[in-house]
Amino acid sequence: MSQQTPSRDRVLVIDDEQSVREAYRASLAPQGAAPASLDALDAALFGASASASTAPVFDVDLAAQGREGLERVKAAVSEGRPYGVAFVDMRMPPGWDGQETVEQLWKADPDLEVVICTAYSDDPWERVAERLGQSHRLLLLRKPFEVSEVWQLAASLSRKRRAESAMRMAHTALEAINAKLKAEIDARQTVEGRLKYDPLTALPNRLLLHERVERCIERARRENTFNYAVLFVDLDDFKAVNDTFGHAIGDALLIEVGKRLSQCLRGGDTAVKAEGDLPARLGGDEFVMLLDGVRNADEVRVVASRIQQALAQPVLIAGHEVAVAASIGFAMGSPHYQIPDDALRDADAALYQAKSDGKGAVRAFDDAIRANVLTRRRLANDLPLAVSGSQLRILYQPIHSLETGALESFEALLRWQHPELGPISPLQFIPVAEESGAIHEIGLWVLREACQQLRVWHERFPQSSHLSVAVNVSYHQLASARFAESVRTILKQVGLDGRHLNIEITEGVFIDSMETALAHLSELRAAGIGLHLDDFGTGYSSLSLFHQLPIDAIKIDRSFVANMGLDGRVANIVQAIQVMASNRNLKVIAEGIETIEQLAQLQALGCASGQGYFMSRPVDAAAAQELIRKGSVQGSGEGGAAAA
Repeated sequence: MSQQTPSRDRVLVIDDEQSVREAYRASLAPQGAAPASLDALDAALFGASASASTAPVFDVDLAAQGREGLERVKAAVSEGRPYGVAFVDMRMPPGWDGQETVEQLWKADPDLEVVICTAYSDDPWERVAERLGQSHRLLLLRKPFEVSEVWQLAASLSRKRRAESAMRMAHTALEAINAKLKAEIDARQTVEGRLKYDPLTALPNRLLLHERVERCIERARRENTFNYAVLFVDLDDFKAVNDTFGHAIGDALLIEVGKRLSQCLRGGDTAVKAEGDLPARLGGDEFVMLLDGVRNADEVRVVASRIQQALAQPVLIAGHEVAVAASIGFAMGSPHYQIPDDALRDADAALYQAKSDGKGAVRAFDDAIRANVLTRRRLANDLPLAVSGSQLRILYQPIHSLETGALESFEALLRWQHPELGPISPLQFIPVAEESGAIHEIGLWVLREACQQLRVWHERFPQSSHLSVAVNVSYHQLASARFAESVRTILKQVGLDGRHLNIEITEGVFIDSMETALAHLSELRAAGIGLHLDDFGTGYSSLSLFHQLPIDAIKIDRSFVANMGLDGRVANIVQAIQVMASNRNLKVIAEGIETIEQLAQLQALGCASGQGYFMSRPVDAAAAQELIRKGSVQGSGEGGAAAA
């Protein structure tokens, strides 16, 4: 049987110069090239370079003016084969200009991906995006451009459109499935029952769970031999499922998880009758299992293991294979429990510790966790005094050029010296600050101190006035409506230009609201402030997300740097990140450089900048000032960046 030729993606080029139009055609549909699938993009980015026989070839249509392009778009939509992407020239006299052309194209095809091409510096992306609105479907490409740029944009944006179209179809189908399931649940439940059951999974909700736990507490008071356990089950990285596949698939997954939990009730592993066991859903991806009449913690761990094994089996939903892992924390019944919330609180604390131990962990509530809970409460109470009592301080870790060894900037790192508990790790107190809301005051303090210190260094060392400082910002800070305004106020008060401040964010800021995060970041960008994407590669980045972010630099996570020499695939990923960043004129900064071998490998890959213990540990302001004075950073051990 002959292999079927894959359908090729369509590209539209609108440009008033014939030579330019033909250049596009030559780049995207060379004569004699065999048609290839867009899957070749993976090979180009993460494996060997794409050859003429493997690179995707597109069906390219050309138009000299906007009106002609509009007619082609209308025809493509009516034929059911819309264009994946349109390359539109900014200025095409005497007809429509590029912006008006795009407005008309989006009226005919709102999902069309657009690349506006211009050779003029007075056509900034921000102004174009402000007029056109759909910035998530709009890119600006400067002329002259490389052939590889055109090819990569056509490939990635075509794939993005196809993926979005498939997701919409799946979403529609899943909505119908969910509607049917909810209708069946509603038909089975009485009015009283509906108040005690989760409408999505049909599992008992918090109300019914509280009733059952309260019964267990009362029975334990009457019978010394009776015991019970409460298990908190939380799906690891469930938000990534929603971000990647959409909430419809996320809901369908939760329904399946509910079914599998119900199948994990005890049977042959205990001689005690287990009719009282109860699986429940509290909301989101949080589930609880009540084990009524359990004998000991070992028996609970058997059930926990069964739950993890059941959830580890992939789920096929609307053509997508989805796999999840679960972290579990549990608390055995205790005479100290007076109300259901006491048991649920301790099980939740055990879950928190399990998630801190790593994905897929199981932890029982014990004295160590109780002490940790008490410590967290104390830290929450002491944080306000830490800000006002000068217990917080900032260390500065140098970032320098991997090519010359020259000092480029610093990253400001927050530290807490508790008067009684000693040094408190940021990993320990930052989550407490976020939960309590103290992160807003602390974050602004760090920004002010770091900017003020950099301003002092600029005045003392005019030859180092190029230095900048990077400050980490959490989702909670960025979500504040007045955060960007506060940053601008601080810069104005200390007299520091925005281009000397870099805000570091992680991909987590985009989990709950991509639009809100982008709006706030755009405000910062408009003030000239640099935006760095921290811990790149460890979150939920996609190629489409990468192209949307208004960032200046990406920071390769230290886990990649540490494993480059151990795993060739990791080195290939780092190289792919470097290539993608170069194509967008983004700076690449490597974190966690600890050996000369890592430094040499990063230099060979063309990484621009780096930081790590090999060059310098974080130091206080006085030591950082001495580094500036010397004009270079000495490496820890036998050499520094320049020595490699």
